[in-house]
Amino acid sequence: MKDSANSFYDFEESIFDVNASPQQLADGGIFICKRGEADFFLDLKNYRLKAGDMCVAFPASILQPIRKSDDFEGFGIGANRELFNDIQLPSFMDYYLYIKDNPCISLTDEEQRTISESCRLMMQKNNCRNHPFRQEIIKCLFRVVYCEIAAVYKKSTPITQEVVSRKELLVRKFLFLMAKKYIKHREVDYYARELCVTPRYLSSVIKEKTGESASFWINDMVIKQAKSLLQDSSLSVLQISDELNFPNSSFFGQYFKKHTGMTPKKFRSIG
Repeated sequence: MKDSANSFYDFEESIFDVNASPQQLADGGIFICKRGEADFFLDLKNYRLKAGDMCVAFPASILQPIRKSDDFEGFGIGANRELFNDIQLPSFMDYYLYIKDNPCISLTDEEQRTISESCRLMMQKNNCRNHPFRQEIIKCLFRVVYCEIAAVYKKSTPITQEVVSRKELLVRKFLFLMAKKYIKHREVDYYARELCVTPRYLSSVIKEKTGESASFWINDMVIKQAKSLLQDSSLSVLQISDELNFPNSSFFGQYFKKHTGMTPKKFRSIG
């Protein structure tokens, strides 16, 4: 679970929850698949991660899990945005952009062990709250891990994205766009215009491929964000209403109750 006071945190397995809506990652992270396999979209590109593969997700990337095997298991570490910004130096920039465009790669047993152990060391040092040079050590270790990853990319070929049908790509484009725009735009017509298709066609494809309507996915994204804000923040209902771009708290309350069966205040009281 992420701790805002930490530079690093454990990646929860829920980031590969196939029932979840697409999510924009506030921070970045490294994930190594230990067993099984998983299919997912990362910034509109479709990948399959298998045992021994690594994925590097940069801040603001949009992740959409598709499928994972029953035995899927891995190790992950999240790193806050400031650490990623810190490595954007001229000497690192070429690799930074290359890795960002090619986020998945296979590791040898030795590479997997080296990167995993380095990540665990970062977590250990990150928890030494009383160390006077904690942040400096963390930044140095993060650069060490980044250099290890860059070395893997220098001698190996990244995993290429999987081929998908036009309809599947349209679904992913819709979900990708929605994850970025749902706060300001909740109309299917808007997404159809942006994707250069008719609302009727977009709705039919989304329903065919996901089993749910386009409106369902938009409302689901809004409600999940509303629940998160109600559970995890000290914001008032009015402030959350403004955050989610509702005209007023009354309208937000009606919308929330329509989709959850309870008012925002009731949800917060039992959360």
